[in-house]
Amino acid sequence: MIGFLMRKLFFRNLVSPLTEIELIESGFSIKKPFNTKPKLFNWEEIKSIRFTENYNTITIQKLDEKIVVKNDNIGWYELIQNIPSKFKEFDFKYTVELINSLKPCGICGIIAVRENNCIVCETITWNKKMTKNEIEYIKSKQLDFFSDRIKNGIEIKKIAEPEHGFKANKNWRLYI
Repeated sequence: MIGFLMRKLFFRNLVSPLTEIELIESGFSIKKPFNTKPKLFNWEEIKSIRFTENYNTITIQKLDEKIVVKNDNIGWYELIQNIPSKFKEFDFKYTVELINSLKPCGICGIIAVRENNCIVCETITWNKKMTKNEIEYIKSKQLDFFSDRIKNGIEIKKIAEPEHGFKANKNWRLYI
């Protein structure tokens, strides 16, 4: 699985872009690879929205079709946080618990670490078993993570910004 930030920053020029979900005023849109136009979904046209059994996808039931949306799509975490309360079958409690359980990532600066792995940059978080020096580990991973931007002369922001439904860590530090 490729992290959200990695997809946006480094794979933007791929021939086959990845699926991206974007919130719009009346619902959301899904832009799949090779489609030129995003498909629009109006909240009024949706009959139900549910998590699947493993909570890694949501099933969206319209009157005439069923759509399955995976959690590795760009914007999925933002979408699940913005499901209207009228969808009583949706597990809002799980969504709140999931988002509140996330920890800050020292590499990308986004609050998206779950089970010692960042959902956004897909880096394993530092622990004492890896290396003794946390700062050196973070610096090394930041160099890896931002290497394409550095190579292409693109400036790296020194503060983290919210990303696709994830909050930014205000205390994040860029070490490179």
